[in-house]
Amino acid sequence: MECKIGEEVYSYPVGLPAYEHGCEELLEKIRQPVRRSLSDAHIRLSDIDKVVLVGGATKSPVIRRFVSKLFRALPDTNINPDEAVALGAAIQGAMKERNEAIKEVILTDVCPFTLGTEVVREWDRGIYENGVFCPIIERNTIIPASRTERLYTVRDDQTKIRVNVLQGESRFAKNNLSLGELNIEVPAAPAGEEPVDVTYTYDINSILEVEVKVVSSGKKEKKIFGGKNVDMTPEQIQERFETLSYLKIHPRDKEENKYLLLMGERMYEESLGDKRYFISQALHKYEQALDTYDPGTIERAKEEFREFLKELEE
Repeated sequence: MECKIGEEVYSYPVGLPAYEHGCEELLEKIRQPVRRSLSDAHIRLSDIDKVVLVGGATKSPVIRRFVSKLFRALPDTNINPDEAVALGAAIQGAMKERNEAIKEVILTDVCPFTLGTEVVREWDRGIYENGVFCPIIERNTIIPASRTERLYTVRDDQTKIRVNVLQGESRFAKNNLSLGELNIEVPAAPAGEEPVDVTYTYDINSILEVEVKVVSSGKKEKKIFGGKNVDMTPEQIQERFETLSYLKIHPRDKEENKYLLLMGERMYEESLGDKRYFISQALHKYEQALDTYDPGTIERAKEEFREFLKELEE
């Protein structure tokens, strides 16, 4: 190893054992993010078919041994690690321009950090906690993606809601990065009775659109948050999010949910007495689940409502 300072050249011999020992601390820092990524994706080591190395430094024997131990499999060395990033960038560029040569190739990008907002959470009647982080688009969500969270006022006669747009993983808003905020006026009403729908739409170009809609009045506020390296014009960004409007469809308007609701309505019309009451209760519960926008809640309610309709038909 040599270093030139002014006219003087300094050299220091570094043997392979010393080099590998110096790498140990840095390699150990890699274990945790790799384990978290596997956990987030619900993937076990046995589910991985191939490990591809990227970057010239991965040619080092110490790195290849480390990867072999970490994944319990030898890395695939058929791809030149010096060219892997360039090849991926070329494929991604060709996909964006819809090049015929790669029409069979499918690549997915994910959101690197959780995006959400700051809320006040009620843990028990009258007991509140301020500054809680509410995730809306979680990390590793395949993008482009759009998610909506319904939030409510927390004070009587509250006339304004502030949406603090945050990025990070901490449970506390103050520990996450604030990207900016939106403010919207809401009609004065008792606490918890005036909802707003907060919609985050994230694009592969690292652009986030935040839309806040007052449910009772239909009033909307919208703002675009772009990364510092975004080179798109405002007109191009607007056009891009117009093409992504299909992602913002309300769960009630999705075909499968519409079909189940129509089936429930038809059975209600064909029934009488107590049977009608039970159907209306089930419909109301399913509609409430759809209004949460939460995929897990909606999926559970859908299965429950489907089973309910199946029992009625038998």
